[in-house]
Amino acid sequence: MKRKEIKWRHKFRGTMTGRQDGIIFRIYRKWDAPEQGYTVSCHDTKKTGRTINTAGHMTFTWEEAVEFCQQIAAGEVDLETMRAKFAAEDAAKERTAIRRSIEEAKRFQEELEKAGISYRTLLHLTALQQEMDGLAHNILLGFERGEGWPDGT
Repeated sequence: MKRKEIKWRHKFRGTMTGRQDGIIFRIYRKWDAPEQGYTVSCHDTKKTGRTINTAGHMTFTWEEAVEFCQQIAAGEVDLETMRAKFAAEDAAKERTAIRRSIEEAKRFQEELEKAGISYRTLLHLTALQQEMDGLAHNILLGFERGEGWPDGT
């Protein structure tokens, strides 16, 4: 069976769109990082399960992206399995990010304990510091360097 070619139109900043059989295809290229390749998203307007987005999971050359879209249009790709794989990858990335953030928080908490302050105290002090104007900031820095207060007190 001969596949019907998707006709592509340039939208903006490296994005091409096409339509076929109730699917809106978009091929994206990061305009500021074209070396990262293309990603594909498909929106199924007929709601028959042909929606997918490869961003963060798969990248393609232009030719590979076009072929991937053609395969989706022809029903040659198991999108349900692919979505399940992407969901598992996302869950693993989230678990990794949480573990990394916990370690970062623990390291910061150790520094707070060394300084003898709590995180809430730090937040309070940060809010007070942000309310100071630039001159007050510079006066305080001078005081910390041993210059005293500008008025001699």
